[in-house]
Amino acid sequence: MSRYAKPGRNSLVTAAFLSVGLVLVAGLSACTDEATRPRESAEEAVLKPGVNVYLTVDNDAATPGTRITLTGKVRAVDVALTPTGYLVDVVYDPEKLQPIEAATLDDGVLRAINLTAGPGLVKAAGAAPNGLKSDVLFAIEMEVAAADYVAGLEVQVHELTVIEQDFGDVTLDVVMPSRAVVVGR
Repeated sequence: MSRYAKPGRNSLVTAAFLSVGLVLVAGLSACTDEATRPRESAEEAVLKPGVNVYLTVDNDAATPGTRITLTGKVRAVDVALTPTGYLVDVVYDPEKLQPIEAATLDDGVLRAINLTAGPGLVKAAGAAPNGLKSDVLFAIEMEVAAADYVAGLEVQVHELTVIEQDFGDVTLDVVMPSRAVVVGR
């Protein structure tokens, strides 16, 4: 017997380790996967099965004089479709927002964006022969002129073509959320 070991001491240490081990195992087994599941984004929360075309804003509480980014997006949910071309109108309240400039995106999409199509109207078109590589149709920097500017935002799809249907138009099947999605502040 070692000089440190005393009768009964090993059984007490073993019992203590077993107790701590059992508490840890019980605690870990009581945990669910909730903490490790990725949280649903604001965008994913409003998207429905099908091809979704929608707008996002990076701030829904900007003050007058502040600039926001308005982004048009497309995402196929639970369908295997690859958008390749689009023609959309963005409708906004010109008393609350003013377009400043369209972002230059380096994603292989040929875009044409008319910021001055009319009061409260931006026209955007784009095409990529091998399909859009991201969900971004366009991004526009807008200046806020008055509060509650998100309420007047709307996207209207005139054409949306997909590769899987020989570049056929699926506009009639497009799903559009009822309002813009806030993706940041």
